[in-house]
Amino acid sequence: MLPDFAPQLRAYAEVIVRVGLNLQPGQPLLITDPYELQGVHPESAALVEAVRAAAPGHEVTSIPADLLRLRELADTDNLRGFEALVYTHCRRMQRHLDEGGAFLFPLGNQSQLLAGLPAERLDRFNRGKWRLIGPLIQQLVRGATQWTLCPAPSSAWADSVYSDLPEADRLAALWRTVFASLRLAGSDPVSAWQTHLALLARQRGNLEAAHHRKIRYVGPGTDLTFALPRSHQWCTAQLKTKGGISFVANLPTEEIFTAPHKHSANGRLRVARPVLHSSSLIDGIELEFQGGRVVQARASAGLDALQYLLVTDPGASRIGEVALVPEANTLTRDRRLFHHSLLDENAAPHVALGEAYRFCSGALLPLALNSSQIHVDLPLDAEVTFPD
Repeated sequence: MLPDFAPQLRAYAEVIVRVGLNLQPGQPLLITDPYELQGVHPESAALVEAVRAAAPGHEVTSIPADLLRLRELADTDNLRGFEALVYTHCRRMQRHLDEGGAFLFPLGNQSQLLAGLPAERLDRFNRGKWRLIGPLIQQLVRGATQWTLCPAPSSAWADSVYSDLPEADRLAALWRTVFASLRLAGSDPVSAWQTHLALLARQRGNLEAAHHRKIRYVGPGTDLTFALPRSHQWCTAQLKTKGGISFVANLPTEEIFTAPHKHSANGRLRVARPVLHSSSLIDGIELEFQGGRVVQARASAGLDALQYLLVTDPGASRIGEVALVPEANTLTRDRRLFHHSLLDENAAPHVALGEAYRFCSGALLPLALNSSQIHVDLPLDAEVTFPD
């Protein structure tokens, strides 16, 4: 492991607690992964303990994930048992939310957990999961409390990213990348984050003042244009709860984003990085859009999973988010494929299939925005222009 791993991990935890979550006095914290594991990966134990140590005076609880049980349920096609597991998890999360608690979601790469299973089965499990977890996630998106997603390295994830290194060096290399993306190198990472967030806010303000009505992505295999609704609002991952408490929804964050008109996407795109959805890795994605909807889809790997994704619901084949990364950062300079939504989306401009965030519109009834139970980021190798 890295020679300075312990102090870097402490700094990471401080950034999570003070910047990401902005925990309030006495506020309880629940650590879990509701998206893939229904709990915390065993290899995230050190991160959990570091967060607990960084939050004295707070009740910090974590839900352990049972990886063997998840694989068994999927292997035996036990959808009822899986939904019972998710239901119990949701009930616990809802009780925590009702008590005013905050949430930390440490996310890794789980592409190997359910490897080899039919895409159709994984799609059914994913639909069952989102039917139960979706309403709770919507409460969080609408400002019910603070929540933060953060990368949580594991051996399997490190093997997929750093296969070019000796096996013994891979996990340390992944931790080094995560620490660098979190701006932990200086003597005061919290201040560094406050400066970074202020810069993103100024850049967001410039976009707001410009009142662009179109956005275009152009690059290898990509030429895609959107209309921006008159009431669109540019946002960063620094959000506020309904009670006015500021927090950062995901760490790291380098993006500024908004929601396009759901019927406006026209052109084609080529996704620059593999995408992990419902425990399936999809690579070489190419999509063509007409009138806002995907009319043709291709992939070099995981085509079945992509096709199931696009028919999840009526909004799954439309775009809900357009985003740019205005400044070079450690992730953009690295150019490595991280196989992780948080790192890959902050390394490149991107769009997202599915749900549009309602806070990206100033309209009372944002009818122009897309609705879906999915939200899948698609990183692009493209330049962003505003052809007004």
